[in-house]
Amino acid sequence: MKILIASSSHLAKNLIEYLKESNHELLGCISAPDRASGRGQSISSNEFSAYCQENGVICHKPSSDEQLAEILINSEAELVITLAYGRLIKTSELRIPKYGWLNIHFSLLPRWRGASPVQRAIAEGDEQSGVTVFKLEEGLDTGPIYSTITYPLNDGSRSDEVLNDLASLCLEPVREALKMIDSGLSANEQSCEGVTLAPKILKSEGKIEWRKSATQIDRMIRAFYPWPGAYCSINGTRLGIIEARVSDEDGDAGEIISLDPFLVGTGSGSLEILRVKPESKKEMSSSDWLRGARISLPCALE
Repeated sequence: MKILIASSSHLAKNLIEYLKESNHELLGCISAPDRASGRGQSISSNEFSAYCQENGVICHKPSSDEQLAEILINSEAELVITLAYGRLIKTSELRIPKYGWLNIHFSLLPRWRGASPVQRAIAEGDEQSGVTVFKLEEGLDTGPIYSTITYPLNDGSRSDEVLNDLASLCLEPVREALKMIDSGLSANEQSCEGVTLAPKILKSEGKIEWRKSATQIDRMIRAFYPWPGAYCSINGTRLGIIEARVSDEDGDAGEIISLDPFLVGTGSGSLEILRVKPESKKEMSSSDWLRGARISLPCALE
């Protein structure tokens, strides 16, 4: 098949290399237009399109529906595979390739339909995640499913690590989906039972609410790393919490119970804070931060 990849994420790099080595023809890629970023607002490419350029892969960057449709028609692509493209695809665009669009989604659908499935799964304490490869249709992640693969989650799972693992793991269900399409097999209709939504994460969700349980806060810290990051404040200064572990010591919500180890009370149990990111500084161990912070008890995090 003649295939295009649509993505704006570094997580799709493995997909490029897989298709290069397969018996399919990689026509090129589609990504988001270059945007201004950083303090100087200089124009730059996202990681995916930069990778394409570095490796000699054609990368289209349509800024309108008309441009996208033109690319699909002129390339004569039979299939588009998308992973975190970040753009809503119109029904008319879905119909241009002979076999439509395949989406690689990092959850076991219909659980966690939406933009942030891995983060929501970790925050809710799910015991597993995975990859679903399905045919895109007009609804939000509602299309028929070609293939899935399961990935176990545990008490140490962190979003960035899980996402990287799934980016490698997804090649197996993609391979299976392409084999089914080549063989003329249809995808299976997605179940309507067990549907949950994974809306886009807001920056404000990173604010720690110490009245929640230690387990809930620990999950949130791991779910929201590296973005938006879990944070609180101490003496009016922002403090990012990078890594923690649950403890059964008792203390009031937000109260610093001890400095060695660095224990903070929650609504149920406490958290031992292991790594932090002080405002305008790099990540560091909590012990290194405490040596320079001059914290005296009693004191609380807000």
